[in-house]
Amino acid sequence: MQFRRSWLAVLLALAVSVTGAVAWGYTVADLEAIVSNEGIPEISAAAGLALGPAYAAKTEAELRALAVEGRTIGIRTAAAAGLAIQFGKKTEADLLAIVGGSDAEIIRAAAIMPLQLYLVPKAAADLKKMAADAALTHEQRLAAAKAYYFKTRGTLKVAMLETAVVTNDSAELAYAAGEVLAGFYLSFAPKTEAQLVELAMNGETEGQRVAGGVALTTFLVEKTSWELEVALVGLTGWGSVAYRDAYTQALAFLYAQ
Repeated sequence: MQFRRSWLAVLLALAVSVTGAVAWGYTVADLEAIVSNEGIPEISAAAGLALGPAYAAKTEAELRALAVEGRTIGIRTAAAAGLAIQFGKKTEADLLAIVGGSDAEIIRAAAIMPLQLYLVPKAAADLKKMAADAALTHEQRLAAAKAYYFKTRGTLKVAMLETAVVTNDSAELAYAAGEVLAGFYLSFAPKTEAQLVELAMNGETEGQRVAGGVALTTFLVEKTSWELEVALVGLTGWGSVAYRDAYTQALAFLYAQ
């Protein structure tokens, strides 16, 4: 599913938005120079994530246009990250209309995290059913899947999640289980950086690769932005999506510092 498949971009954009602006490491002008160059798509996208708070000051109409028509993945990602922040002010009905409507995929994805917050109060059984409903859009299912695992987080165990990332009622539930499992791999069932690299690269299912990649990001943020940029140049066209995503997310975090 490439950049659609996870939209960890949305998650990070919301985390970065807490600061309300791009911090001192890179200016908005610096990041806009990076997003304008798509020589290495993951580097462009990382800068786009960090630009989310700045782009949130644009109008929704401007962001919608840029998210679809932006010249590079970085520009489109920055617009989507800005929309994710703006969408946090919309009602549940508004968000359901976006994720279930005919908007471009990247715009529907920007509404996933804001919608998740509205869905959490629903019954776990209803959320799981929604996350497996083939009649719904991918974004509707993923928002429900994320809400389901957040809702049931107190009952989750490593063994349960390791099964869930392999066999589940939908790809979205398996994906969301992978995100949660990543946290266990950094805490109650810690894995080494080498083990996480192997899982992110060669996990048999997408959920397994997501678990490895999301957890690996925590190790990668200890590197410098230059080291990550050099690594991404070497990863061009190589490695799993989850593995490259880990580098993109880590670099975006550093760009926003």
